[in-house]
Amino acid sequence: MQNCTRNGCGQSYDPTANNPLACQYHPGKPEFHEGLKGWTCCKPREHSFDDFLEIKGCKLGLHSNEPKHNDDPFKADLTKYDDVLPEPQPAPVAEAIAPPVSAPKAPEPDFVDEDPVGTVVAAGAKCKRNDCNAVFESEERSHGPEQCQFHPGKVLFHEGNKGWTCCKPRATDFDEFMKIKGCVRGRHLFVGTQLADEIKAEKCRRDFYQMANNVIVSIYAKKIKHDDSSLEFGADSVRVHLVYGDGKVYDDTIQLYAEIDPTASSYEFLSTKAEVKLVKKAQVQWPTLEKDDA
Repeated sequence: MQNCTRNGCGQSYDPTANNPLACQYHPGKPEFHEGLKGWTCCKPREHSFDDFLEIKGCKLGLHSNEPKHNDDPFKADLTKYDDVLPEPQPAPVAEAIAPPVSAPKAPEPDFVDEDPVGTVVAAGAKCKRNDCNAVFESEERSHGPEQCQFHPGKVLFHEGNKGWTCCKPRATDFDEFMKIKGCVRGRHLFVGTQLADEIKAEKCRRDFYQMANNVIVSIYAKKIKHDDSSLEFGADSVRVHLVYGDGKVYDDTIQLYAEIDPTASSYEFLSTKAEVKLVKKAQVQWPTLEKDDA
């Protein structure tokens, strides 16, 4: 098995089974502008770095394991970025008449979550830690100490430099930034310690548009947990249960303007929303989505 090096893919593949539709990737470069993150080859933009990494590739092709810097004599050397940020200078000595200056507060340590002892992890679950893509195999092989190398901090982009708040290395190139190795070792995190009573009830934004035979509804929620979320169709209603983000929950029952065909209606979970297709029972124009708004 080989690892694909194309942007947005990163999958392992069998060279003998490689085909022109196997790889979904971004042929362009990362583009960060005014707080928005995306790729030069397509339109989607995100504010969050994690959501940016989830933007699906916009082109299909063969997997490739060619190094990204293969045509460039420059070889990434992350050690040269250790001193990009200037060392803090000592504060000037205050005059005798000046009031005493209190010492700055030490930064709070980054919170490092851990799987509780005895946690049951589903086979194939991915490690949630930054810069770790390990997949759970067994308790012995995947939950040992020092097996995970990760960044406990957050992504930091400042004046063209890219790095993590938890360590010093900085890079100007996005591919080099992605190669900065984790600065801490510990156990993999497959589940975490979020408790059921800490789940937050939320209200999600939604909109819709329609055609002659159907109505398309978008319910905006990022990182929807597919296994824990569901939609149920009635003759004139849709019951929505979405679990998304860091344990947020959206529960709602939409009383529709007119009747639909429940068996023909469908939904799909995307990276930033749930997209619902409602098949109209009668080909009439809906002035609103909900009956109460008419």
